[in-house]
Amino acid sequence: MTRPAWWEQGPGPDDGRGPGPARPPGGRPPVPDGGSQRPATPRPAPTTRYGGPPGWNVPPGPPPAPPRSGPRPAPRRRRPSRWRPPGAPALVGAAVVAGLVGVVLFPETLGLDERSPFVQIVAFRPQLTTITLVLALLAAFGAWRRAAAGTLVVALAVGLVSGIGAAEVAGRTVGSATVADTSGGLVVLALNTYTGLADADDLAALIQARNPDLISLPEARGDLRRRLESRLDEGQGGTGYRAYSADDADDASGMTVFVRSSLGRPTVTQDRDGTYPAIVVDLPRSAPGVASGLRFVADHPRSPKPGDTYGWVRDVGRLAQWCDADRPTIIAGDMNATADQAHFRASTANCTDAGSATGDGVTGTWPSWLPSFLGAQIDHVLVTGGPRPTGFEIAPVGGTDHRAVLARVTAG
Repeated sequence: MTRPAWWEQGPGPDDGRGPGPARPPGGRPPVPDGGSQRPATPRPAPTTRYGGPPGWNVPPGPPPAPPRSGPRPAPRRRRPSRWRPPGAPALVGAAVVAGLVGVVLFPETLGLDERSPFVQIVAFRPQLTTITLVLALLAAFGAWRRAAAGTLVVALAVGLVSGIGAAEVAGRTVGSATVADTSGGLVVLALNTYTGLADADDLAALIQARNPDLISLPEARGDLRRRLESRLDEGQGGTGYRAYSADDADDASGMTVFVRSSLGRPTVTQDRDGTYPAIVVDLPRSAPGVASGLRFVADHPRSPKPGDTYGWVRDVGRLAQWCDADRPTIIAGDMNATADQAHFRASTANCTDAGSATGDGVTGTWPSWLPSFLGAQIDHVLVTGGPRPTGFEIAPVGGTDHRAVLARVTAG
């Protein structure tokens, strides 16, 4: 009987499982004599990554866990910040860009506000400040996300300049009172009729709906004037107005004024010292209204022509003679200037602008084909000498490139 090979007898004495023959040299077991078995092919040494008795094929397992009492792993290092302080070129660029924006928004700081193109551009300061402020904020946000310190400095500088302009404009938007919200006093209407092309029916309907006491209509002439007179003259069954007019050779120089008949028969004169004639209406002292001996001036300064602003400077400067008068006065008409132009502010320093005083000083009155928030408020009602504005309204009228302005004026 053939004795079993050593691997059939179980583990050897070293592993505690009983006796067994020693492994022959070379690791190959003996082959029985006369046996028909083929010689055993040597097996590759088993992979024992993590230990075990010789000859045992221990499958690999996870690496041993580090001892609990061992040292803690080193803390993960934080990534260095991408921010770098802005260099000198970025600071210089910010100063230059902010300076250019400041010249556009505040040309009066360099005495450029009475010259083209600044006199035309600054009339749209509310829109420009809004656009530059929004762009500066967007640029600053993008620079912050990209850690671009140079771009951030430029954006902040532009935002600071435009923010100053926005704060100044915002002062003319605080509060609001329309003509219909108040009662008492006088209602004043002003509309540039665009050389008489305004729709007479629209204008007459507006007058009959708002019942203004004093009406200033620059450039109202010809057929428009006659059609309005037929509707508003007290002798034609209208609402009871007296009409006064002044013409000149220039087609755009006409001026028409309507005065409610209940105010009495006024003293009316023409002032032709400006480019276009103005009509001065002195109401009788017995007239009911905001003050005794009220003066109403319908004026129309020349527009600032590109490359020729001398006439505009002269005509706007003449507004001071009405605002500085020592008597109750209302000035109404197309002033061809906004409260953002320093020359207009200086000339009307002693007057109160009805639009700005009632919180509606940035709504555009020209051009009428643009949305009102994109236009310029160049039509005004100004008061001085005691009366004060308590309501303001802007209304559309067909056929003209202006919107009408209405203001309610009461005793101071």
